[in-house]
Amino acid sequence: MIHTKKNQEMKVYGRHAALTLFKNRPEDVIRAYVTRDGVFEFRDLIRHCVDNKLAYHVVEKEELDKLSKATHHEDILLVVRTKKLPAIKDLLSTKGRSLILALEEVENPHNLGAIMRSAAHFGVTGILYEAKVPVALTSSAVRTAEGGAESVPAIHHANWNEVLELAKMKGYKIFATSGHEGQSLFKTTFPEKTLIFLGAEGPGLSDKLLKNIKEHLLIPGTGAVESLNVSNASAVLLAEWYRQGL
Repeated sequence: MIHTKKNQEMKVYGRHAALTLFKNRPEDVIRAYVTRDGVFEFRDLIRHCVDNKLAYHVVEKEELDKLSKATHHEDILLVVRTKKLPAIKDLLSTKGRSLILALEEVENPHNLGAIMRSAAHFGVTGILYEAKVPVALTSSAVRTAEGGAESVPAIHHANWNEVLELAKMKGYKIFATSGHEGQSLFKTTFPEKTLIFLGAEGPGLSDKLLKNIKEHLLIPGTGAVESLNVSNASAVLLAEWYRQGL
């Protein structure tokens, strides 16, 4: 993603990411770039640009490669207004059954994009994540999410003590995932309000967080590998949470 100086615009590329955004908030499209091969497939989007006097450009694939800084743009790139995210206290005030993922130092945009995709599929309320930069809004993360970034808010945050205190006040039961110890995921019953912490590749959750969270979850397996990739682990956790709500 490339922001403006005021961080109000971003680039979105990839067929599903662009079309899902256009479907959900067409008013936020600023301009579009489409290759000649994509003109027919994205004709409704182009018509929207024409009807609303928005700029659109039919470009060669090589130019779109340069604009997106990627080769898997799938013939489309949009410049759009960034989506306004809810405040964390509002996210934690969601009524009904709710699951929020909290990600400590998950900075790989492809991992975060994959997690957003799974989260959208299983109906997660939202994602809180800590990273040096807000990677959830990078073009590569949004593209990897395949449209999931539109339905699951991913909020960049660094004060986990504040999150833990607020979550407890809002009635959330808090779990930490571990690759080595804890109760089996498949023997765990999730309450109506659930917050699950996952850590980065390799180190996992910090000792500080693990000590502040009483309930630890373990995804059982053969032990042939040390642990699952964080995006794969998220998908397993979310699938079980979703199953319990059926």
